[in-house]
Amino acid sequence: MPEHHEQVTELELEGMPSFLLNHIVHQYHQILQSRLRSVGVSTLKMRVIISLRIYGQLTVSELCSYAIAEQPTMSRALESLDKQGFVERQVGAEDSRLRLVSLTDAGRRIFERIEPEISQLNDSMTAGLPPEERTAFLGALRHVLGNLRNVAAASAR
Repeated sequence: MPEHHEQVTELELEGMPSFLLNHIVHQYHQILQSRLRSVGVSTLKMRVIISLRIYGQLTVSELCSYAIAEQPTMSRALESLDKQGFVERQVGAEDSRLRLVSLTDAGRRIFERIEPEISQLNDSMTAGLPPEERTAFLGALRHVLGNLRNVAAASAR
């Protein structure tokens, strides 16, 4: 094995926020996907349903941002959600190029079924943290996300 690989230890990897965050998200998605399978909702579809439940009617572009997906992937997810009867898509009244997406009654009912699973898993993730540490943890994550958004914005210039 090359010498530079020998210098990187597991301890050093676990000291890297990106390494830990990727592992947390991967484990979260694996657990949640197994719990959502019975209702026919993937983690991407879950994020779409949650986004629409929280923000109401959204454009496809807004959904891509909120639900963290590229446009082609989002289009496939929306097509599937539409076939499942969970969303409806309409042409924008002011701009016919826009597609507006909203939850149907069936979509709102599926949200009511998946929300307890999401809440329970999020509570399990932070089990054992006193409320003030949980608040600090969430604040730190928001700060990290803000930093990354600033880096992305600076890189785009």
